[in-house]
Amino acid sequence: MLNENNEKIIETITIEGVDFEIIEKAKTFYAGSYFVAPDLDSEPDIQASWKWFQDNKNKITDSITPDCMICLSIDYALDREIAERPYAMLHGQETTNPNQPEGVYVLEAEPTLLIKVKATDAAWALTKKLNGLDNPGHQAPLFTLIRSIFEGPENNYAHNGCKQKGNEEAEYFYFNGDRYVSVPVKRKL
Repeated sequence: MLNENNEKIIETITIEGVDFEIIEKAKTFYAGSYFVAPDLDSEPDIQASWKWFQDNKNKITDSITPDCMICLSIDYALDREIAERPYAMLHGQETTNPNQPEGVYVLEAEPTLLIKVKATDAAWALTKKLNGLDNPGHQAPLFTLIRSIFEGPENNYAHNGCKQKGNEEAEYFYFNGDRYVSVPVKRKL
């Protein structure tokens, strides 16, 4: 059965004290800011995107994650040498309503599997151990942690983001202080 966020946890895998949740995610609408980099060699104005969300989050109608800011890293997982679109960023929330007020961008994500991990001391220690990456003040290295454990020729999953109708790597910032990241995946045949 899906929870209120259109998610069903189908498995939890614990590695060195870190819980990785494998989640079935139904079609999802994300509503919020949308900032695109000016070219293939740049990044979007992340601070402007964040500020837009802070100033306009109350405009998002029918939010099912009102206690959270979700940051979608759009096309960041693409190899820049073959990219056709510049990076983009969405700061927003999940909603049940694709019809939002003017100025609120809506992105529709197709159903997918997600692998989700909470940003904990144990998760950062495992990231450092496996990937040599420290906590730089944002959660992006946790994407690398998930991908290094679950994706690749010897693993059971492949990335299912970028040009897949809105499935992107996401950072979740709950207003109670909890933080998570998720990576969209598909099972290998």
